[in-house]
Amino acid sequence: MVQLFGRLLAMLVLCVPFAAHAAPGDLDITFGSGSGKVMTAIGTGGADVANALALQPDGKLVVSGYCSNSSNYDFCLARYLPSGALDTSFNTTGKLITSIGVGGGFAGDLARQADGKLVVAGVCSNGANNDFCLARYLANGALDPSFNTTGKVITAIGPDYDNASAVALQPDGKIVVAGACFNGSNGDFCLARYLPSGALDTTFNTTGNVIAAIGSDQDAAYALALQPDGKIVVAGACWNGNSNDFCLARYLPSGALDTSFNTTGTAITHIVSGNSVATAVALQPDGKIVAAGHCSNGSNHDFCLARYLASGALDTSFNTTGKVITAIGLIDDDATALALQPDGKIVAAGSCWNGSSNDFCLARYLPSGALDPSFNGSGKVITAIGSDHDAAFALALQPDGKIVAAGQCYNGGKYELCLARYEGGPFDARNCSMDIDGDNLVLATTDSLIHARIALGLTGNAVIGGITFASHATRTTWPAIRDYLVSQCGMSIVP
Repeated sequence: MVQLFGRLLAMLVLCVPFAAHAAPGDLDITFGSGSGKVMTAIGTGGADVANALALQPDGKLVVSGYCSNSSNYDFCLARYLPSGALDTSFNTTGKLITSIGVGGGFAGDLARQADGKLVVAGVCSNGANNDFCLARYLANGALDPSFNTTGKVITAIGPDYDNASAVALQPDGKIVVAGACFNGSNGDFCLARYLPSGALDTTFNTTGNVIAAIGSDQDAAYALALQPDGKIVVAGACWNGNSNDFCLARYLPSGALDTSFNTTGTAITHIVSGNSVATAVALQPDGKIVAAGHCSNGSNHDFCLARYLASGALDTSFNTTGKVITAIGLIDDDATALALQPDGKIVAAGSCWNGSSNDFCLARYLPSGALDPSFNGSGKVITAIGSDHDAAFALALQPDGKIVAAGQCYNGGKYELCLARYEGGPFDARNCSMDIDGDNLVLATTDSLIHARIALGLTGNAVIGGITFASHATRTTWPAIRDYLVSQCGMSIVP
């Protein structure tokens, strides 16, 4: 058996097809008909904007944002095949537009449920001011009638303007939304939690929503992440009396501020003397919190990041100060999206000024906070997508290490949804073992059999057909097994 097992391992090494990778930071020419880029017109007016991006287990990409209908804006979505072509199984055209509110709506974020349903959150006009609004779609693109009977929910949180910017899904199916709400004199952080039915969850602060003043005046939440213990981390900008600072708040599952976080439940960080605005947040597996956005250098903007310990203190192992500021383009570099690779590297994306217009730009950092020289030689990439102004607002990391950015690009006559996919290089091996199904055992009837089938070139359900998994196994489907081998073992496997 030992000899057989050794031969199977050798077959795995020799026979698994490894994809040829260009250099990290290069556009992926297998995407977008050889260009690495895709642009899609959806609305009838002058501007379509992608604000959020989700990667499905089958490799398809879902983008959400807002599109002009000539008089105002509507929610819009598009779904793409791994090649970059529109997926016509989604609303028959690969794209859709949904009218929300009486005066238009702007989709700010997107989350994909385990059952394939898509939750989109944003802001809608009620005719007098703005409210939180959500829409939930079935996997085929139709509105989900089990969600508030119409597939849509509109919620007034504060007494005036409410703007939802971020959404996240709890493991129990509840939906958490964060943004800014006007309290009558200025803005505060605000959150709402919904049941899977679309109703407000009254176990959350008794009302289903919570409003909290963080700084001394205007506060706005732009990003949201859920910890494994159910705590909610929100990041944004808070006014200090002279300028904006990075600010974070952490909430208990009940909706109360978590006083184990910096003793107050909030952390305000002065990054530079001018404005600092956090627009993205992500959680590391070790509990550290990374926030990214833009900071003023006195004359324009640069990318800036801060990393915090789980306690809320700045992590001084990150660039010695807990903060990093990076000039990318000539002037005005705004980071708006953030993603963490399994190997600990940090990817930020946004827009950078090239002297006459904006381009997509990305930066990749080592866990220490230093730029990653393996990424385009400098740690930075600037890409012109359309004919003029381009801006990336969302990021997704594929299991094979490729990096997808989405946003808006100008085609010469109007703005369109646009995507670019970059080579990332295979992730460094991080937590690879022979225990493929995650049951804490290495068995010939499961793990070795899976190895052998992959080595023989099998994919999909053919890899796991006839295998009986332990009840406590954590990887029992082909997508989960494939993602583990790619992200943790550094393999490149045919989807």
